[in-house]
Amino acid sequence: MSDESFTFEHQLFAQKHDINALIETLKNEITAILSRKSIAIDACTKKKLALINTIQQRDKYLSQCPEITSPSEHNKTLINTIQTMLEQCYQLNDTNGSALQRAYLSMHKLSNIFQEAGGKNEITYDRGGKASGSRTLGTNVKA
Repeated sequence: MSDESFTFEHQLFAQKHDINALIETLKNEITAILSRKSIAIDACTKKKLALINTIQQRDKYLSQCPEITSPSEHNKTLINTIQTMLEQCYQLNDTNGSALQRAYLSMHKLSNIFQEAGGKNEITYDRGGKASGSRTLGTNVKA
């Protein structure tokens, strides 16, 4: 990856390639989250972390290259493209995080419903959708 025999421009192209792979992984991750495929979510998470690590290592290498201070016009364009792609990664990751949080809450509510159906306890919910169990729900009603 950071082999010094590769030119600055080659390193930029490699960075762009890895960021593109990260974008595709993030898109696959949202599909896995929405379809609630935990194995696929886990695989995407592992791939995402590996790509982020590679991207960070290459970024550290690129930041130490003398060409970074005065890149050619072509390389400036490539750097701008990479920065735009990274912004897309941040947005996709935020979207995925929100979707994952909603899926978690949905699964938590479903778990509570299963508990209720199993007769373990009666469950009520507050305005935020948080469950609370009470064995006396409805048993103190006099009328």
